[in-house]
Amino acid sequence: MLQILQTNEDAIRGVKSHSIISSIGGVLTSRLDPALTYHSVEHSDEVLRLAVALAATDGVSAREQLLIGIAAAYHDAGFLEQRVDHEVVSADLAETAMHATKSFSDEEINLVKQMIWDTRLQPDGPSHSLNTVLSPWLIDADISNLGRSDFLKQTQLLADELDISIDTMLDQSIQLMNRHQWFSPAGRKILGPQKDVNVRELRAMLKRRPS
Repeated sequence: MLQILQTNEDAIRGVKSHSIISSIGGVLTSRLDPALTYHSVEHSDEVLRLAVALAATDGVSAREQLLIGIAAAYHDAGFLEQRVDHEVVSADLAETAMHATKSFSDEEINLVKQMIWDTRLQPDGPSHSLNTVLSPWLIDADISNLGRSDFLKQTQLLADELDISIDTMLDQSIQLMNRHQWFSPAGRKILGPQKDVNVRELRAMLKRRPS
């Protein structure tokens, strides 16, 4: 995963330099609850960088990369106000910020809002419902912990944030993995192989766990 970020560093830097993204980054840094051990400032930045890198790898236009970057930067901003249904607040914050710049069309604003709504985990069936052509890159970046070599570390951070046991978190993780799929070509190529490794290792761990 590091290689795709390095290869697309120019694209990432260009998106992050936009004022609408740097401004929310500062707000998250100063105001986000430190008890959010998983949905942290670092998580939002990692999702932004990876989403742009995946999109650039798949040939998405620079303008669309910016829209994906905005959605990524704001996708968890709703945690500033609430944890439950934070995506609704996140989308509203993005809409307000985009309107204020007077440089985005209503269509682009609605596209970003829908991308953010699409990050919501579905309670059953497929893990996500995608409703825009740009959602695949954001969703794959947001759920990239499933396809990372530090999967267990990320899982522990989420368990700590939710204040549940790691055993419960691992049970929920394998259930999520079983109904999850990568949506972008780059996501399947870059994140897919490590997810397969993580699934095998997690199943082995659960099998060895005392009943």
